[in-house]
Amino acid sequence: MNGSQRSLGEVTLGDLGRALARYRPFILAVGAVLLVVFLLPGTPKPTNTGTQVSGRANFGTSAADASGESAGASSSGSDGTNSGANAASALGGGSFSGTRSGAAGTNGSPTAPANTSDPFCDPVTGRVKVPSLYAPPCVPPYGGKNGGATYQGVTATTITFAVPEAQPNAATAAILAAGGDTDTRAEIEQTLQNYVDLLEHHFQTYGRKIKLVFFESAVNPNDSDAAQNSEAQADAIKIAKEIKAYLSLGDAGNPAAFYDTLVANHVPCICTTTLPHEYYLERAPYVWGNSGLPDETQVYSMRAEMLCNEINPYPPQFAGEADLNAPTKKARTYALMWPSDPSNAYKAGADFFVQRVKDQCGIHITDVVSFPLSDITNPAQAQADAQTDMAKFKSDRISSIIFVGDPVTPVYFTSAATKQQYFPEWIQTGSALTDTAFFARLYDPQQWKHNFGFSALGDRVPKTATDSFTVYNWQFNATPPAKAEYTTLYPRLWGALLGVHSAGPNLNPRTFQCGAPPFTSKTTGGQPCVGKSYPGVFGYPISPTAWQKRVTNPVIAFGTRLWQWDDYNQSDDGTLIWWDPNASGPNESGVEGNGLYRYVNNGTRYMYKSFPKAKIPWFDPNNTQLIFPELPAADRPPTYTFACYYLCNSLGY
Repeated sequence: MNGSQRSLGEVTLGDLGRALARYRPFILAVGAVLLVVFLLPGTPKPTNTGTQVSGRANFGTSAADASGESAGASSSGSDGTNSGANAASALGGGSFSGTRSGAAGTNGSPTAPANTSDPFCDPVTGRVKVPSLYAPPCVPPYGGKNGGATYQGVTATTITFAVPEAQPNAATAAILAAGGDTDTRAEIEQTLQNYVDLLEHHFQTYGRKIKLVFFESAVNPNDSDAAQNSEAQADAIKIAKEIKAYLSLGDAGNPAAFYDTLVANHVPCICTTTLPHEYYLERAPYVWGNSGLPDETQVYSMRAEMLCNEINPYPPQFAGEADLNAPTKKARTYALMWPSDPSNAYKAGADFFVQRVKDQCGIHITDVVSFPLSDITNPAQAQADAQTDMAKFKSDRISSIIFVGDPVTPVYFTSAATKQQYFPEWIQTGSALTDTAFFARLYDPQQWKHNFGFSALGDRVPKTATDSFTVYNWQFNATPPAKAEYTTLYPRLWGALLGVHSAGPNLNPRTFQCGAPPFTSKTTGGQPCVGKSYPGVFGYPISPTAWQKRVTNPVIAFGTRLWQWDDYNQSDDGTLIWWDPNASGPNESGVEGNGLYRYVNNGTRYMYKSFPKAKIPWFDPNNTQLIFPELPAADRPPTYTFACYYLCNSLGY
């Protein structure tokens, strides 16, 4: 897949972000380490003085800073080899095995490395003593030598992360405030700084502090596509040449231009939402997912399995009009809606899905219809397109609409359907943001009460039960300043610090991915990987700890732990949901109201090739969950007495 071909899922956090950047935080997986993370403007950017953040715990010195192994050899050069390119054909067309045979259960509960004497390693779990089932694996204690400047943005004492911020948008801020999000940019930056403080004291950074450099993106969402493309490239060049960052935490504009410019300059990026697996392989080891979503190949495979196993074998029965349901209509007829832009960037994902369901279970999707991505910011055009598309579906007697795209345009499509007195089933695909109550409450209720299907988000639990709150409160005994968005800010930093921790002292993009020799495995492209003592991100154990017993927590793995290609994204499973317009409770921002998603079978989560082949009791509230009142026992993290582990004598940041 070439650089201009982004995923269908990416529309919600790439192109939507160009005009409505602050919608990004509302992929709120209030599970343990979910979901997408992005710096979000709320008020004009304050001056970054670099002063010490408030609420910081007082730390004493730690023995962990004074003993252990020395650093590996210093690395120079770009380290830009593309080890994964040969694996791009590992999955193709409609035939593949998907998950790795025998992978399940082999790496979920590792023991500590044999040479680890780090007192902050829990020998039972093989993880650092952080109150999380997603804690990093144990590594040898740091011996005081880290190789100094092992890569751009890395010195003996610092690692620089660039943090692009979208330009403020008053209209978007008003929408989000109405939904309960009034977090300011200052509060968001403060929260990120506090999370850095937390993580660098409990993830090993080998004597280096994390330096966040915030800057306002040059991307103006009101400019032409060509202008935004140039502006996004300028952002990436600023990160690489001016800030000289080790990595970028997210983007604030046109993602294709931004990502590829960073890759050309050998700068890693924790920035994508969901893209086909080939995309990551072609850009290895620089581009990583910043969300809890699977890569697009994985998520479309799970959507297809859900459709083939649990929906298509049965006649339609959940449409809002008799002639679209059995017995009048004997079998479902489908329409797929997907977003288009001048580069035709999203067609590849749509084609993959259409072919997959045809090969897997003989589904022929009657209408495959794209809608202009510009509908997001052009209400008049969106209304006209919606009327045209719904008229076509009604004329073709489509019983079931499969929507993949952004969270805004369903407002227009559902409204147009109701105006035409057309009430089909809406198959939920877990397309970013549409499976959150925050946005679902905006859709026409006469339509969305017929919504059911798949979600990759973690099952909802109270925000105070999430990792993002638990670990923060463990250190600061407080709620993060960005009260609405903190659950989306933590995961990206978690991913970045996991890579720093797992790389070992000699930090560069390759050790971030694979760790340090001796290696125990290889990437699908043949690159030696997964160091014995420093495993890299690809050596991160399948999580959560004891993941086979999980209830609400999503499974997270990287590399070839679960799939037959290198996995650069986080979650690897999903659940079944349906929209209950009569259920009441808080949305993801805490705003009370009517309408919530129900989790089928009490929130059971499924890996690929494990979705049940059975008739699902959609729209039956029995044995469902809305928001778990507390974490189930299997999902509760271990408890540890708070202490500073690393960098405990560091000051002035």
